[in-house]
Amino acid sequence: MRLWRSALAALFLLCLSTAQAAVHELHVGSQQVTFSTQGGVPVKWVSCYPDCESESAVKAEWFNELDGFMAWTVPAEPQQSARIIASEFDITIVETDTIVEVTLSSQQLFNNRQLVFVYKLPKQGYRGEISASGMGGLALTVASGESFVPEQLPGFGSIYSKVRPFLLDQNGQVYLEPTQEGYSSIDINVSSSIGIRNRYWLWVGAPIAQSVAEYSLSGKNRPVIVVRAATGSSQMSLVTYSGPTELNSLAEASPVLRGVLFSAIWDWLRVLSFGLLYLLEWLHGLVGNYGLAIILLSLTVKILMFPLTYVADKWQAQVNATSSMLKPKLDEIKQNFKGEEAHHKVLAVYKEHNVSQFYTLPSLFGFLIQIPIFIAAFDMLAESFVLGQASFLWIVDLAKPDSLFALPVVLPFFGGQFNLLPFVMTLLTIVSAIVQEDADLTPDLQHLQRIKLFLMATAFFLLFYTFPAGMVLYWAANNLFHLLKILPARLRQSVS
Repeated sequence: MRLWRSALAALFLLCLSTAQAAVHELHVGSQQVTFSTQGGVPVKWVSCYPDCESESAVKAEWFNELDGFMAWTVPAEPQQSARIIASEFDITIVETDTIVEVTLSSQQLFNNRQLVFVYKLPKQGYRGEISASGMGGLALTVASGESFVPEQLPGFGSIYSKVRPFLLDQNGQVYLEPTQEGYSSIDINVSSSIGIRNRYWLWVGAPIAQSVAEYSLSGKNRPVIVVRAATGSSQMSLVTYSGPTELNSLAEASPVLRGVLFSAIWDWLRVLSFGLLYLLEWLHGLVGNYGLAIILLSLTVKILMFPLTYVADKWQAQVNATSSMLKPKLDEIKQNFKGEEAHHKVLAVYKEHNVSQFYTLPSLFGFLIQIPIFIAAFDMLAESFVLGQASFLWIVDLAKPDSLFALPVVLPFFGGQFNLLPFVMTLLTIVSAIVQEDADLTPDLQHLQRIKLFLMATAFFLLFYTFPAGMVLYWAANNLFHLLKILPARLRQSVS
């Protein structure tokens, strides 16, 4: 709690004094940073993709003069923290071919030493550096602003509205879950880093030496991280990344940063997600539209999976034929016998027809082979930065629900927008259930199968209604291709 109070004090003093301090606004490649000579910190930080000069630039504001902050503090000495924040600093800006180096030097001494804060902003990319020297126990506090919080989506779509602190190491990203009591603490070293991220943007700092990090998360979805220098050290340096979760940008800054992508799934599924991402980018290069690329991705996956689905369909047909053959006798047993006697009768029927009591297991094969693809594809589409602000037909942004028009009222769970795509997706599922007719199944079993499909369609509708349009489009396309697959056989049955 001490650190939390220090951070709040820092924020108060910073906001109070900014108007009196000299400010220097810098536009450097993909960064727009405003420095204050009071406190020696940036008071506003904006990152852009692909760069801040592009007319189509996508921007993320980490914090500004009124909301969120970056501050240098001494957590163990609140009075020193207040003194640093109130102090004036001299600013020196040096430009090289690759970076703009901003040095802020305190005009007064602290324990007979001068405080020096250095910020290195890259002219290309998002990899920078922040360092401090002159006092032991220094800590860098970073608190995201309200503008960094994504639009709050209703329903299950709320999972894409989170801002979280996270730890990143060689094994990938791990979300940090702060306690309700205040700050939680964790050791970080040269092989790990700590950061703040929303769905598409992240600020992460990797210490050059052993450090201690602390983190907190307010009820307003606003994380705060504090990185402290090693005990006894009067210097601290962080290699930083302040930019998008775009694959090339991450890889250019550091191979380790790829670990922020698809980190919620198993490693072998992450490989599959990366493969699908590369395939999506290749398809986009062919057609020039991400909506079309998603549809083609669904089709390509179906084609690649055809040998496995063909085998699965054959096994399912065998299971259906066996179920239809056994059903009359099993129904008779169910009607006339109970308990253990019924069980023995059922086993006798299986033995008579040389059927294993586990004969339905092969029918799970088709379901099981789709689960990994489903998880990998959906995780990829959920985290693909390139889908942000990409349009398709009536869909303005594939990273958000398709929102055809506003509803007159805000509905619980569904929100205040009418999303057309989930209805299209569900309709395709229902039509497929009606059209699909298996000659190997009895009418009762066909009816039961349709009920299961209707229930699944309802569940997916509720799940997907407030999901990003890119994800719903993929599943809608999958349902469409399934319908086109079964429709010719149904038409042949009707003709005959």
